[in-house]
Amino acid sequence: MKINGIKDIFSFFTLIPINGDIFKASTSIYFLPIISLIVGIVSGSIKYYLAIFTNNFLASAVAVLSIYMITGIMHIDGFADFMDSLFAKGGKEQRIKVLKDPHVGVASVLSVYFLLTLMIILTYTLDNHDLMDSILFFAASDLTGRASVIGGLFGKNYHEGLGKIFATSFKPRYAIYFLLISLILLPFIKYFYLLIFVGLLIGYLFYKTGVRLYGASGGDVIGTSVEISRLIGMIIVCFV
Repeated sequence: MKINGIKDIFSFFTLIPINGDIFKASTSIYFLPIISLIVGIVSGSIKYYLAIFTNNFLASAVAVLSIYMITGIMHIDGFADFMDSLFAKGGKEQRIKVLKDPHVGVASVLSVYFLLTLMIILTYTLDNHDLMDSILFFAASDLTGRASVIGGLFGKNYHEGLGKIFATSFKPRYAIYFLLISLILLPFIKYFYLLIFVGLLIGYLFYKTGVRLYGASGGDVIGTSVEISRLIGMIIVCFV
């Protein structure tokens, strides 16, 4: 376990201006829970304190958007591309063409709109009487998304690109490191093991879906699994 890999993880998975190396980040993927902790602290605090001075809906919307101010739009951009390709007419070649097309389609716009709307609604349902509950809500849901990255990397059939760099470097022991770091940083999360399991499972299922739809998985498929897993993590925390 290389502690200096934290810098590379932050460089690739956040908007924090740190110089890092993508190849070093791929061998330090188990440090992703640190990002979940930061998302929890920042987004959870925004939700709690902004709701005191404004209203709960505005606070919920700003808190959800703050996730992407921290982590960037890489994953949600992949989700948008995936949804466009999913609804494209034609076979595998056409789906791959749409997936790589930089233009935005109707399916991606509607999908992102509904994703963000559902996240805001779920955040809105939070009881705003406890700051720690707010922090753990965002940390737990983000951790579910990060676990999906690990789950997807258990498969090795990836198209050339960033996803393949991470999949090629991945070793099964990284999943154990990920779990241990998660337990150290976020031991008070309700349904901890359920959220981790759900994230891992969704990540692997999306990997298999990517192989079926495109002949191999890729970064857009990983991004989609992160967004879907985060949403399901929110649902679990709110209603289970």
